[in-house]
Amino acid sequence: MFDVEHHPDRILWIGFAFALGAMLCNAIFFLSPPGQHFIPWLSLLLAAVALVFLAGGQRAVFRRAQTLRGKIFSSILTVVALLLVGVTIFSSVSARALPNATGTPKIGNKAPDFTLADTGGRPISLDQLFAPLADDRNLPPKAVLLIFYRGYW
Repeated sequence: MFDVEHHPDRILWIGFAFALGAMLCNAIFFLSPPGQHFIPWLSLLLAAVALVFLAGGQRAVFRRAQTLRGKIFSSILTVVALLLVGVTIFSSVSARALPNATGTPKIGNKAPDFTLADTGGRPISLDQLFAPLADDRNLPPKAVLLIFYRGYW
């Protein structure tokens, strides 16, 4: 299937493609596709397959009589692919440490009052942001955009 005898670096490129696919699975996860709960497992599976191809490719490159330039290029390609695999595994493991998003307001629900610092460093509450001013009776109501990420404000 593969002409490892004449082009052993093809196995490395396939391993790199699997490593890149594993990394892209993490990005696709945040698009909320159907079957989203299988994506982290698919990502880890692709990372494992990438490791197998990278190990086999490196072995094939160094067994064949290659130029020094070819060995250096294959080593660089392997290191980059290993970094992709490492980031994939790290993000999969660290994502499990995030808390569940329980108790967060749903779209359309009123957010509970809270206080944060404004751009000048002064504390301001959500109720203060929506409080009408004495001279703006004819203006439309104010709007505030809140961005929620997995239960964090």
